[in-house]
This record gives sequence, structure tokens and C-alpha cells, in this order.
Amino acid sequence: MVSWTRNIALAAAAPVAMISVAASASTIDYDVSDATDSGCSHGLWTNSVGSGCDRRYSFQDGTKFTQDTDAGTATFTGTAINGSGKVAKLDLSFSGFQDALTGNQDYKAGGGTYNPSTMDFYSSASGTITIGGKKYTVNPRDPLAGNTTVQIGAGTNDKTGDFGGSAWLNILNPHGWSIPHWDINFDLARTPGTPVPAPGGAALFGLALIGLWAGRRRRSLAAA
Repeated sequence: MVSWTRNIALAAAAPVAMISVAASASTIDYDVSDATDSGCSHGLWTNSVGSGCDRRYSFQDGTKFTQDTDAGTATFTGTAINGSGKVAKLDLSFSGFQDALTGNQDYKAGGGTYNPSTMDFYSSASGTITIGGKKYTVNPRDPLAGNTTVQIGAGTNDKTGDFGGSAWLNILNPHGWSIPHWDINFDLARTPGTPVPAPGGAALFGLALIGLWAGRRRRSLAAA
């Protein structure tokens, strides 16, 4: 489960139009937009599938990244279009939430400096990206390239250092053969009206005890 203090830290770093707070919220929704790279839109990069800027797809309105803070999972869904008008439909899931990197896991520092207090990580990925009716699948046996994770938060967009994220996905083509990995690099903005997961009962109880102690302390000083 993602701690409520980390949720607040990430929420504070994210661009947002409106924030509302709900005591039972467990999901956080973000609108997805592109990173940019060398004059070509760089949202989804399909590596060896296509050539030049046609390998680079721009995320469209309605593309979403959603974190489930109770389950420690996330989803990335929506569409992207390349310069030739070809459409990619993304239906991705991330799991294995971590609040910091461990062991030999690599942080891609093309964007901001590694700072786990404002970043989240997922150690696994699954799902599909469909282009022109052809379905490409995240390799279930080895979903992420090298020692990378899915990195989310302030500075984790490997192309810009913006609040966003990046992932390096090992892909199987429609025939089930492994092909060179694909990248997604994206900026995130809190969806207007999305609630921020609130502190749990234990945290609220602790805050209440602090308040009670402070009140008694003030009364003691006044009586002295």
C-alpha cells in the first residue's frame, strides 16, 4: 500500500487544475501528454517498427495514467498517433509498487535527479499496444528492458525532467517474437477534481493524540 504522506508529496509536485480531498480515495488519475525530443513528438517510441519520426507517436487527449494506491498498481490507457496518421492503442498495467529502487535496479537520469521522496516505481508491466490492427504484447517473461523499472513522479520523465514518467518495455510482435524494446516517455497533470488519498485511521489517530497533548500543554502553562 502506498503511504498517504508519499501521495501528498507526489500530488504537491504534480501540475493540477483542481484538487479535492476524499477520505476513502484510493485512486489518482492523471492526464497524459508527450515529452518532446529532437523535434519529433516522443510519447511512444516503437524503435525498429517504422522509421524516422514515424516511430514516434503523440499521445492524444483522453490518455490516462491511474494509480491505485491500495493495490500498489497502475494503468496506462489511451491512444497515440504518428506523423503518418497511424494510431496506436495502449492498454498497459504496472505492478510491484516500490517507493525506492533496490538492488541492481537502474534509474534513468536523463531527466531529474533520483529522489525517492517524490518518485514512485513499478517493477513489472503487462498489456498490449495495438497498431494498425496488429497487437504487440509486453513480454510476460521479461517485461522491462535491462534493469529498469517504470519510474513515475517529479523529474522521472527521462526526456524532459518534468513531472511524468518513463518506461522501457520489452515487446513481442504479433507472431510472438521478441523485438527491440519500446519506450514511453510522458508528462502527467492531475485530472481536475481527482481526490487525493487521505491519511488512514492510524495516522489520524496519531494526529489527534498530538492535538490533545498540545491542548493540555497550553492549559498547564496557563495555570503555572
